[in-house]
Amino acid sequence: MTDATISETLARFAAGLSYAELPAEVAKIAKLRLLDTVGVCLASCDMAYAQAILDFAVEQGGPAEAVAYGSAHRLPASWAALYNGSLAHGNDYDDTHSKSIVHVGGAVMPTALAVADRLGRDGRSLLAAVVAGYEVATRIGMAASKGFHAQGFHPTGVCGAFSATAVAGKLLGATPEQLAHGFGIAGSQAAGSMEFLAEGAWTKRMHPGWAAHAGVVAAGLARRGYTGPRRIFEGRYGIYNLYSNTVKPELRRAVAGLGEEWEILNTDYKPYPCGHISHPYMDCALNLRRDYGLKPDGIASIELRVPTAAVAILCEPVADKRRPQNSYAARFSLPYAVGAVLVWGKAGIEEFSDARIRDRDVLALCERTTYVVDDSLPFPRSFPGWIFITLKDGRRLEARMDASRGSRENPMTDDDVLEKFEANARRALPAAQVQRLWDEGLNLEKTADIRQFTQLLVH
Repeated sequence: MTDATISETLARFAAGLSYAELPAEVAKIAKLRLLDTVGVCLASCDMAYAQAILDFAVEQGGPAEAVAYGSAHRLPASWAALYNGSLAHGNDYDDTHSKSIVHVGGAVMPTALAVADRLGRDGRSLLAAVVAGYEVATRIGMAASKGFHAQGFHPTGVCGAFSATAVAGKLLGATPEQLAHGFGIAGSQAAGSMEFLAEGAWTKRMHPGWAAHAGVVAAGLARRGYTGPRRIFEGRYGIYNLYSNTVKPELRRAVAGLGEEWEILNTDYKPYPCGHISHPYMDCALNLRRDYGLKPDGIASIELRVPTAAVAILCEPVADKRRPQNSYAARFSLPYAVGAVLVWGKAGIEEFSDARIRDRDVLALCERTTYVVDDSLPFPRSFPGWIFITLKDGRRLEARMDASRGSRENPMTDDDVLEKFEANARRALPAAQVQRLWDEGLNLEKTADIRQFTQLLVH
């Protein structure tokens, strides 16, 4: 560590990063992640919670600066960031950086598109801001390890406010000093309670949206000379001492490798619309279903080996996880997620709908599912899964996966990303418009005005 604070070091990096400095792989993945996030957003447009946020944002009035995805509305950039960022997390389908346990794109992309839409920025400026946002969020989260969750905070809400500040500040032309103040301002807005887990409440859905909104506000204030504390991360009342005080932070990780190691490459796509930690267990169950021709009525019991950090999120209270109260609660039930793929052989948005979560065969499997804590699993370095299924004929089957599908170690192909994007985006937009979005997104660095892309998000 130098004499510079964490805020100052991150601000200097973010403000100074240019598109020309990005390795080709990083530039490409930034475009694919933007498209993935936009698709996920569009898949949430018809949900009741989304309409509530849109109605509220429209009521606030103000200049028509940025598109509200999947609608005909243009909103002030800060409200567009709130709405679009909340769409990103509606189906819990947005990307995750496993080492920080942060859903990065949900705050970064809506902020970048809202501010660039307002200002008419070019594609290269937007992509550089996107990458800066990913690098800021992931490092802040990695320094806390599992500490935010241990203290009851959702890392996406906490880290997302700083990543959105980096994105908005960069697009607004903030100096490193202004951006450092912006981080300090964002620290008084960073939030995200995990209490939603108790009843499947909607609040988690708005965590990246509120982070995006906070980032636009923080950067805008900083550009006008408003000051924030320089030691918002490492200070006595900084983020780590307040939000992660049960785990000693590794402050070095908050700034290590900037411009050399690109954490955007270590961020995972999500193949299922539910809690990411569930995914490898679901794939293990699918593999056993396929390899042994499993039928639900032939399964006597299911045992899941899970890391300690996953228990409170996905496995407890046992009664609630075996019979989730609503579709959102089902997304954070490991027994339900595993049962769903064993019964239906898939688990998309419809399989987590209120219409499906009372399926008798799935709930019967949930009742026969138990878990065992096993911290030998490589979590959170990656998202692993380990499952044992005992059949009624006495056979005991086992499957293990040490890295989730969609990760750098177990990648999805570009075609997989396209298939996911199309399925999501077509829930809100016509097929021809979806295809144009994909084509424009893949060539975003050639776009002189980002509004050429955002106009395709209008329905």
